[in-house]
Order: sequence, then C-alpha cells, then structure tokens
Amino acid sequence: MGNRGDRTAGPARVHRLTTGVSVAALVAVLPVLVLHVLGAGTVDPLALTVSDYVAVPDGYALLAVSSAALAVAGLFVAVAAWRTRLPGAPVLAALTAVWVIGLGLVAAFPTNVGGAPADLSAVVHRWGGALVLGLAPVIAMVVARGLVARGLLTPGKGPVLLVRLTVATAALDAAFLLSHVPIVVLGSPGFPLLGLVERVLYGLVIVLLPVTARALRRGVVTSQNAPLPAAPAVVPAAEVAR
Repeated sequence: MGNRGDRTAGPARVHRLTTGVSVAALVAVLPVLVLHVLGAGTVDPLALTVSDYVAVPDGYALLAVSSAALAVAGLFVAVAAWRTRLPGAPVLAALTAVWVIGLGLVAAFPTNVGGAPADLSAVVHRWGGALVLGLAPVIAMVVARGLVARGLLTPGKGPVLLVRLTVATAALDAAFLLSHVPIVVLGSPGFPLLGLVERVLYGLVIVLLPVTARALRRGVVTSQNAPLPAAPAVVPAAEVAR
C-alpha cells in the first residue's frame, strides 16, 4: 500500500521551488525596467544593450541585482529537477553552475562605457553574457528531454510551450551571438538594432525560466496522479503447502 504522505511531500516542495523561480524572474525584470526609466534620453534602447546602463547612476548595482535574481531562478530550476529525480538532473546541475558563474562574471565585470575601447573587464563581460544567453535554452532543453524520457512530453501532450519557447530562444540566441563576431574580431560597430534584439532575447530568457519550472511542476503532478501499481497477490500458506 502506498504512503500518501510520501507522494504529496515531493510535489509540495517542487511547487514552492517553481513558485520561487517565477518570483526571482520578476525580481530580475524590475531593476532593468528602472534602468530604462533612469537612462531615458541617455541610453538608446534600440542600439545599445542592457549592459550599457552601467553608465547610469546606480546602474552597476541594479544590474547586479538582476543578475543575482536570475542566478537564484536558475538554481531553483536545478534543485526542482534534482528533487523530482528528472533524467539528466546531474547534467542540468552542472550547466546551471556554469550559468551562475556566467551571471557572476556579467555582474562583476562591467562592459566598456560610451564607445570606449574594450578593456579586460569588457571582454570578460562579453564572455559571461555569452554563457548566460547561450546556456539558457540548453538548460530548458535538458529539462524537456528529461520529461520526454519519463513519457511526460509527447506530441499533443505535455508542455508544448516549453519546446516552442526553447527553439525560439535558441534561434534568436544563435543569431545574436553570431552578430557579435564582427564586433569582437574586427572591432566593427554593432548593427543598428542590436539593443532591440538583445532585449527581446533577454525577455525570452526570463520567460523561459518560469515556463521550464512550470513544466517540471506539471510533470510532478502527472506522476503524482498516476495510479499506484497493484500489490502482488498474497498466496495463503495452506495453498502453498499443497
């Protein structure tokens, strides 16, 4: 006979973690919105990236808060996957660790300001940003593959939004990162709408985190509602003795 307490404790913990992902993602957005207000008229949101708000008063601190919140959201996703024993959870934990390191680099090493030549801090910042943007869809893909392995993500069933959003983020991610090759290698200026593309990608990454967490939670609920396997029939001792 199954222990109902054991079957409900796990989903409750995962629910709290996935709720924490949504809260952390919201916290990550708020400082960026404040920076857009503070930097209005100073930073062109179409041409310049979010990192350029470091030149705005309190820009460094607000960007650091946003990075820290994203790191917390990513860690919550990894812990939720680990708690549910999702296939690929160790890989997800390793990817999340690298992702958090990337966020730390982005926060600790600001980009160059006002078109100044890129120094060591700016170079480290770019590589950290590449890790953050590049690994986000990979992390979501690992979760999706784990759900597939459990039979919880099949055509016409399960969190289809997770797959679609992951593909969209990965496609825009690749285009955005490739657009930086001429900037890094040749020192050429970025294309005119670099800032707009980055903001769309940034928004996709932030939305992808709670969507991934929601998919994990739905997977746990689906497993929870699955019927327990029937206990084997007990043969009376008298029947065995015959």
